[in-house]
Amino acid sequence: MIYLESGDSILDPVKNQPAVSPKIAISVAVVALSFPAIFIRFANSDPLAISFLRFFFVSLLLWPIAGWKVPAAWRLLDVKDRWRVVSAGIFLGIHMYFWVTAVNTTTIASAAFLIMTQPLIVAAVGHFVLKERIDKWIAWAMGLTLLGAALINGGDLQIGARYLWGDLLAIVGAAFAGFYLLAGRSVRQKIDILPYITLVYSVAAGILLPVCLIVGTPLFSLTQGAYFWIVMLALVPTLIGHSTFNWALRYLKAFTVNISIVVEPIGATLMAWFFFREQPSMMLYPGAALLIAALYLAFKGDRI
Repeated sequence: MIYLESGDSILDPVKNQPAVSPKIAISVAVVALSFPAIFIRFANSDPLAISFLRFFFVSLLLWPIAGWKVPAAWRLLDVKDRWRVVSAGIFLGIHMYFWVTAVNTTTIASAAFLIMTQPLIVAAVGHFVLKERIDKWIAWAMGLTLLGAALINGGDLQIGARYLWGDLLAIVGAAFAGFYLLAGRSVRQKIDILPYITLVYSVAAGILLPVCLIVGTPLFSLTQGAYFWIVMLALVPTLIGHSTFNWALRYLKAFTVNISIVVEPIGATLMAWFFFREQPSMMLYPGAALLIAALYLAFKGDRI
């Protein structure tokens, strides 16, 4: 999580390991990332407004805390790495818009489960771009993830074809979420987490703001309840969830960090069932079992 670093390193000076196990940390992040779909539904606002304000609020919180570290961190990066930071923010902003729109277009269960197709994209791109080897554990994890996603989405077809557009938006959002984590993988080896997330979240807000202004999205006339739930989005899934994933990128393969999200939809689906009476398909259960198995195999193959 974001408080695990101090100074220029979070490595234990004796064991040369992080003070907190990355796998434990991202387990906490997964719990935090089970809430966004529920918060988005409760906010009941324009997807662009939710996406922008989410990053705007978290940036307002981070700049007073970490803003003084940003110039020094920026100077440590070469031109390519600076573009990677900017790209990560752009990809995150685009991902968030598609994801929020998908949640309001399809079922929460389907949107949440389809977002975890991103590990497949991350594994492929990470192999060819970051030279992260696809070993037998990753290969098995990819196969189980694909099969689990197919079972879940097949169940959604039984609910109705009207949800398929939302499913497509969720898959596009998943792709950009994968690109966002891949862009930050090498940068996280060079700068600390606080200046990194401050920059990335600020870029995400900055790329969404002009779009909001161009299309006339209302930003300051939402209900008090909407602002409350958007602030919750900024604090729980963003500040805790996304930030912890970015922290873990220094220690784990991008695929391992990314595939951790496959268990997020289980909690999101159960909450959607409770709050919104969205009855999950019976295919959810075997699909969920396969996804948990995929996560186990990925963790087994990435030892730390």
